[in-house]
Amino acid sequence: MKVLDLLFIHVPKFSSYYRPYGQYMTVNLIPMGTMALADLASQAGYRTEVLHLGLEWIERRDFSPLTYMKGKEVKVAAIPLHFHPQSYDVMKIAGEIKEEKKETFVLSGGYTASLFHREILSFFPQIDAVIRGDAEVPLIALMKALEEKRGFEEIPNLAWRKGEEIRINPLSYVASESDLDRFSYSNLSLLKDKETYIHHMGMPFVWAKGLSKKENRKHFHLGYPIFPLNIGRGCSGNCTWCGGGSLAQQVVNGRKRVVFRSPEAVVKSMAEAKEMGYEMFNIAFDPGKEGERYYGELFPLVRKQNLRTRVYFESFSLPTKSFLEEFANTFILDGSILALSPESGDEGVRHKNKAFSYSNDELMKAISAAEQSGIRVDLFFAMGIPGEKYNDLSKTAALRKEVKQRFKRIGRIWSSPISLEPGAPWHLHPEEFGIVSTKKTFLDFYRGSSPGGGGLGYFIPDYKGDGKELDERGFETILREAKCREFCSLHPNPTKASDPFWGRLFCRYMSWRSKGGHE
Repeated sequence: MKVLDLLFIHVPKFSSYYRPYGQYMTVNLIPMGTMALADLASQAGYRTEVLHLGLEWIERRDFSPLTYMKGKEVKVAAIPLHFHPQSYDVMKIAGEIKEEKKETFVLSGGYTASLFHREILSFFPQIDAVIRGDAEVPLIALMKALEEKRGFEEIPNLAWRKGEEIRINPLSYVASESDLDRFSYSNLSLLKDKETYIHHMGMPFVWAKGLSKKENRKHFHLGYPIFPLNIGRGCSGNCTWCGGGSLAQQVVNGRKRVVFRSPEAVVKSMAEAKEMGYEMFNIAFDPGKEGERYYGELFPLVRKQNLRTRVYFESFSLPTKSFLEEFANTFILDGSILALSPESGDEGVRHKNKAFSYSNDELMKAISAAEQSGIRVDLFFAMGIPGEKYNDLSKTAALRKEVKQRFKRIGRIWSSPISLEPGAPWHLHPEEFGIVSTKKTFLDFYRGSSPGGGGLGYFIPDYKGDGKELDERGFETILREAKCREFCSLHPNPTKASDPFWGRLFCRYMSWRSKGGHE
């Protein structure tokens, strides 16, 4: 019998529906920390593997980990719960494992599990323990304690069950820069079906169940194998909707400052990923001016190591001219994208919600500078955020139109409502932002992520501004209709067809192709 000390199981959200996609899976990319923890455990001598249940479904139409675990002794099953849409599926899979493999220790962790650790242990007996926040030291300490049959009292960040009692150990470990450099984020040798993962799991983050692998890659993929590149942890800002801002970092991780991996470690990860077949990197770590200085060190090192690839760079703040010049000198521009998120065409709404805010004039100058450097820009706007009224959407529509008229290299311009994120300022303090929260506890998010669940998790009663209060359903209906009518940009070639007419046409086509049916 094969023995595994530690099996990481990535669980996507299996059951979602959107008319153009039909039934689809989402949360398909494994959290960056999961692969690093698997590598760390392997380095420590533990027999470790990573199972991605989305890949199991794609290759064998099998949702259950029990098929893979049959004939194996699995001592610890670690099931990360990082993103809240996974909540229902993670608990379901954990329950299946515990029912069939009672001797297996079932562990969870990640952002959502960390925030709701006590509630999870109280209501879901299939979970034996939750590692809160950073897990590098706690995971190895837990593995040693299980191996030596010792108690868990001294393991930092661990929430666990002792008989009927729930124990919460101090949140005392926070990973440092040197900790983040000690292991590999690109050791995909531990991942089953890694070739499918490399070449078919990318951006956007959906997998239409009614389409083949080839069709999913054609319609729902940027085209290049894209590797999520871990730069560091933390943020200095507090955008209202974001569950990863400074306030959330302190609550969930005990983190009080931004930490960066060394440029040398990041370049090593890039080289390893490129060797495996990755041709593009996703960088989503721009915590303000500290990031600007950091990339001023990283990009020259990337050039020195001749790692000329493409990049999808998500810039929270506006990039400076010097950053754009470095970007253009470092990466292949054909296929590379700089993503900016103005959130609203109304500057007042933007300032209320966005930590790294700017004026419309400053945005236009940044897009112009990017275009002069040959860099394609994608823009992302929100709908229905705090401080916004329905009529303010016309300002967003006007700004979108002006951008498309002025610039030739503009890519996708996406407008969409934002779901309530656990740990975000408006989740922790909804009354301060003029919203009514419908998802407060873990059970709320768990039910919302179940088949037939859903919902944004909040609504703004006076959003219409006409004196008539909306309920949750009315609020979401207004946003959905406005998105379809004014802001649809679903077409896969946004530089040629980023407008509602072509988006709706493609929506109908994809609904037919994916057997999406009616809404």
